[in-house]
Amino acid sequence: MSDHKLKEQIKRLNQIGIALTSETHLPTLLELIVREVRGFTRADAGSLYSVDRNQIRFEVAQNDTLAARKNEVYESFRPYPMPLDKTSIAGYVAITGETLNISDVYDLTGDEEYRFNPAFDDRNRYRTRSMLVVPIRTQQNEILGVLQLINSLDKQNNVAVFDSEQEDLVASLASQAAATIQNARLINAVHEIFAALVRYSASAIDARSPHTAGHSRRVATYSMRLARSANEETEGTLTDVFFSDKELEELNYASWLHDIGKIGVREELLERVDRLTPASMELISTRFEAIKLAVARDFERQRRAEGGSKETDHAELERRLREVDEDLGFIRRINKATRLSSEEIRRIEEIQTESFRNARGEVRAYLSEEEVHHLSLPSGNLTGKEFQEVRGHVLQTLNIINKIPFTNDLERIPVIAAAHHEKLDGSGYPLGLTASDITIQARILGIADVYDALTASDRPYRGAMPVQEALQHLIKEAEAGKLDRDLVDLFVSKKLYEGVT
Repeated sequence: MSDHKLKEQIKRLNQIGIALTSETHLPTLLELIVREVRGFTRADAGSLYSVDRNQIRFEVAQNDTLAARKNEVYESFRPYPMPLDKTSIAGYVAITGETLNISDVYDLTGDEEYRFNPAFDDRNRYRTRSMLVVPIRTQQNEILGVLQLINSLDKQNNVAVFDSEQEDLVASLASQAAATIQNARLINAVHEIFAALVRYSASAIDARSPHTAGHSRRVATYSMRLARSANEETEGTLTDVFFSDKELEELNYASWLHDIGKIGVREELLERVDRLTPASMELISTRFEAIKLAVARDFERQRRAEGGSKETDHAELERRLREVDEDLGFIRRINKATRLSSEEIRRIEEIQTESFRNARGEVRAYLSEEEVHHLSLPSGNLTGKEFQEVRGHVLQTLNIINKIPFTNDLERIPVIAAAHHEKLDGSGYPLGLTASDITIQARILGIADVYDALTASDRPYRGAMPVQEALQHLIKEAEAGKLDRDLVDLFVSKKLYEGVT
């Protein structure tokens, strides 16, 4: 080989090495390795196998001859595993670490430990002849896979034997490939670990209360369905919307993490089913038993002082005790009510004015100010302060996620996650953003969150809303300019809500 040709080969090797190191997505990287080495050796076809314990996995298959045939349909390739043994050519190289340069695979003597399987050639009317098979070996001498090149082509595009001088260069390139594969696997492992931590953390936050368990998972499912469906749109206003793999990854992480700020919200608020906590309601019930004892005691003392009739006085006592029971029954009923009328609020205030003398002679009100405050809320079961505390989980989410050192391609996760309660007309929270400031990923996440909040069967403050009613709510919100109309229409028309549990 001349010095000039050698320099050109080395230059090309360096260019290929740079191209390989710039790719970290493993499936894409494996395809790139085969394509670059085929171009380097003028191979008509090529394949790559990965080695994993006791099996070898067929990962990549490329064939220019078959790809160039028109009006013919050939079997589509899908990766599949094979036993790791010496009977196949790739398996032999994976086990022994030898490089094989075969001039014609159909002329093997039969004395070799390996053999060529002509099944692919027969099915596709292809003729494999020359083959160069190289182990993909790390610097630690670990074989990660096998690179198989098929049918070297000369300048006239006739099949030739692979140049023996290329063997060392291809081996060098395979060594570079091994390093990039290791790097891609490491990055992939880190991504998988991070994704698992995200899912576990979000699920742990949800699981603090049985009323929110599964929420983040369902929201992530709805969000990804909606984003992928938008990618498939070829007509209408969503035609120009397309999410890259990294943007989809951003949305997925943001969906899982959108409620992580609830770690700072008291469990008592997350689990609040009624206006009062069970402990508060039990305290009131005990107090009303004491009230009845006090009424009976005071009534008996008054009867003796006035010398009244037992029969008449007994009926009066029963009436007064019944009034106490009716007040307690009323309190229990409104404790579970979602909305109160003005008459009901007035009655609560009237009960508050009632008092009794306990066993120590101390005068106490039927209801405390805090109890009255909770019981007389016109709607819902949280006070304004408590409601703001729950709403504050969004800013908590932003504060928590902002501390995660995301890479540049995932840096918008905090902004997306923290905007899931914003509305296009500026009526949302926590920042009151308007349409121009709300990314399309955040709009998707907002729709998914609203739908799950309406239809989830595990919410403490109400039963699950029927699906059609929830969809009508989304449509009305879109018509009112609060949610993205095009995304809501897509969510509804494609029935992206179906099958999520």
